[in-house]
Amino acid sequence: MEFNNHKIVRNFINYDEVNSIINWVDSINHIQKSDNHHIIELGKKLNGNSHMFDISKTELTNYVTKFQSGNDVLSDELPEVIHSLIGKISVIIGLPMDNVFLQAVDMDFGGTINPHYDISVDGYINYKCNISVLAEDYNFIIDKNVVNVKQTDIYCFEASLYKHWTEKEFTSRRILLSFGFLVPYSLLNRNDNDPRIRLSNRIIKKWNSNY
Repeated sequence: MEFNNHKIVRNFINYDEVNSIINWVDSINHIQKSDNHHIIELGKKLNGNSHMFDISKTELTNYVTKFQSGNDVLSDELPEVIHSLIGKISVIIGLPMDNVFLQAVDMDFGGTINPHYDISVDGYINYKCNISVLAEDYNFIIDKNVVNVKQTDIYCFEASLYKHWTEKEFTSRRILLSFGFLVPYSLLNRNDNDPRIRLSNRIIKKWNSNY
């Protein structure tokens, strides 16, 4: 039975960090515009805004951030709290910082996240670490597993290998920091013959053919 497809750390951030992040998100002057129909479909239920940042600025993160944002990647300077959190995630979760990007999501009342897989590239898994900065408690579904998330928690999972979504519409504002780490298969004990890797590669080919 697959149950180790996610990790959760309670109280990952403190309330000084919460306030710093909220103030930063409030200061972002950006309305997402996408030319990617996959992103448009997900955005219909988001009821809010999404801000994509390419942190490592490698060939891999350039591709993934452009795809996931619909060519709408921001170049704004990131606050120190963001860089500090990346280092903290790398140490606690054990992830390399070679290919890192960030999606800051600001959702209004009634927003939800529809079931989806995240895009990746051949040889790598899109491993997401999501921090609940501002939100009521909610259930996040990863494949067949239900993760109960509380404000200040971080939950990490192989987002390109497992379908994921939120269970219900939110009844308040929600701010989420979704840090993406592109991780080689071998570091997560995966290989080309893994059924989920094969599924991920089929999804990549299908999306690229329609992009």
